[in-house]
Amino acid sequence: MQTCSNCSGTEFKEAIQYAKVKDAEKSKMAFTGSDVLLTFCTNCGTVSNIRLTNPSMV
Repeated sequence: MQTCSNCSGTEFKEAIQYAKVKDAEKSKMAFTGSDVLLTFCTNCGTVSNIRLTNPSMV
């Protein structure tokens, strides 16, 4: 079971940040990219994991 490093909570949810992550060497106006998926503690909001939903698009 996963435990929060901040508050020892054990309930987590996922949220998507829709701002696209893009390759730093490509144009800022590129339409491709990946959303960011955040896993966070429902008790205190500490983010325990960050991952790209589609890393091949970066």
